[in-house]
Amino acid sequence: MQQEWKIHTLRFIILVALQVLILQSVHPGDGWLRYGEIFLYPLFLMSLPFRMHAAFLVMCGFATGIIVDLFYDTPGVHAGASVLSAFLRPLWLQIIEPRAGYDPRQSLTRRSFGMGWFLRFSGGYLFIHILAIQSLTLFSFYYMTDILWRTALCWALSFIVLFLQDIVIHPRR
Repeated sequence: MQQEWKIHTLRFIILVALQVLILQSVHPGDGWLRYGEIFLYPLFLMSLPFRMHAAFLVMCGFATGIIVDLFYDTPGVHAGASVLSAFLRPLWLQIIEPRAGYDPRQSLTRRSFGMGWFLRFSGGYLFIHILAIQSLTLFSFYYMTDILWRTALCWALSFIVLFLQDIVIHPRR
């Protein structure tokens, strides 16, 4: 158990550092592409243990989001999105639960549940998170089209990077 928390702490530090030091300044182009951002820090919340208490999961979401907000100068946007996605994670896991169910000892990875499950889990979770970020950033139904376009663009970029990261970190799985 102690080793598991060391791994999660290290993952937290690496992902938040990558987000605020590198990915914050990456924008794929001009025009409408300037709204494309890559969000990799939600991977920390996605990879937390299945058996984690919901209140602690939400607190981890808040801490992660508030640290990202400090560097992005977006008061409460990432914290709000992280809290919402952490709060909805148990519901999302229940919706996509495999027929055999979850073993509380298993980690929420591609190796444990297969590629199809991993793509549904990470894609849906990332979509919820990014939709919350874009909704809190623009904060008006008047901009619903912009919210959806930005969400789709950021989701696509973030999902590609998340998927490539998983392949690089776990190549044989």
